[in-house]
Amino acid sequence: MGDKIMTERKIMMIQYVTGILSVFLVSVHLLYQGVIVPYEKAISFSQVLSLYRHIFYGSMLEILLVVILVHGFNGLRIILLELNQSQDWSKAVDIITVIATVVTIAYGTRTVILAVFGGVS
Repeated sequence: MGDKIMTERKIMMIQYVTGILSVFLVSVHLLYQGVIVPYEKAISFSQVLSLYRHIFYGSMLEILLVVILVHGFNGLRIILLELNQSQDWSKAVDIITVIATVVTIAYGTRTVILAVFGGVS
């Protein structure tokens, strides 16, 4: 029982850290895309591709993808666990959440890789 409490404490710490990181990374992203680069230019396809191909900003977008998805799916997990407290439900929610997070991150990373290495032009 003590291990379960410690695990939940670590999972909540992940939720808090990803929440703080999300606010910071989204703020930087919006500042760059709406203030530094005029909005009309920021939404152009060539501008978006150039961001993915820029090493610093492309890395930041990948980190943003992972942080937002981990935060979002962990939040969904917490909500689903509040609906039912049974051990089978908790185990199923944990497994499905991990799978959904990994699959979604993989698909998003695939998109980043295609943009970086010229799969999209």
